[in-house]
Amino acid sequence: MERVNIFIDGSNFYHLILKKIDVKEPNFDFEKFAKFLSGDRQIPEKGKYFYTGTVREKDKRHKTSKAISNQNILFSKLISTGNWNIRTSKLRTRLEKLK
Repeated sequence: MERVNIFIDGSNFYHLILKKIDVKEPNFDFEKFAKFLSGDRQIPEKGKYFYTGTVREKDKRHKTSKAISNQNILFSKLISTGNWNIRTSKLRTRLEKLK
């Protein structure tokens, strides 16, 4: 059987898809989505990857604390329900100005 790995860029997926259809990440079924993407191909046991930047804490703000909590809930769900590999990096502030 043909095999396939699944790679999701979490930040872009959220901003370009989930936010537009008004779905929160913890409510999205990433397992069902991975199966849709794989079609008839088999996903290896360690074949699902979720890449995202981690939320940084800023002065104990409620909004930031909530975002960190939601991100941790999402990571736990991905690991427990589908054995996803989570790859994180620190979010960076853009230096250039958008026009």
